This record gives sequence, C-alpha cells and structure tokens, in this order.
Amino acid sequence: MDSAPRKLAILFADVAGSTKLYETLGDVEALATIGRCLHVMKTVCDEHGGRIVKTIGDEAMAVFPLPANAAYAAIAMQTQISAMRT
Repeated sequence: MDSAPRKLAILFADVAGSTKLYETLGDVEALATIGRCLHVMKTVCDEHGGRIVKTIGDEAMAVFPLPANAAYAAIAMQTQISAMRT
C-alpha cells in the first residue's frame, strides 16, 4: 500500500438562500429544487474530473485532482444553477 500523501483540491458548495427558498416555495417544491441543484453539482463535478464525496442538505463537498478543475467546476455550477432561475 502506498503511504505517500495524496494531493487533492477540495470544493465546498452551498445553495445560497435555501432557507428563503423553503419559505417561499414550500417544503415539497423547495426540496425538489435543491435536488435539481445537487444534480447539477454532481454532473459538473463529473465533467471536471471530480466527485462529490458528501452532501448535507443543500451543501456538497467535492474533491478534484487539481485546483484548476475545482475552480472551473465552481464557475460552471454557479452559471448553471443561476440559469435555473430564469
């Protein structure tokens, strides 16, 4: 077994304003919306060579082989999730 430390970039993503989303849309629709956001996050991570290792509510923790992958994934997540509102 290789005991050398492994270098990874870690990305934490959170759906901003989710509490207000639940207040505005109600539990059922807000939960579905959060589910769609998490799906976007997972898809984007996969496309940028990363993977989600943990989710809690509307938050995700992902790992990537390089910081650039994480940065581009963050940009894509923001762009795609923001476009969902329109």
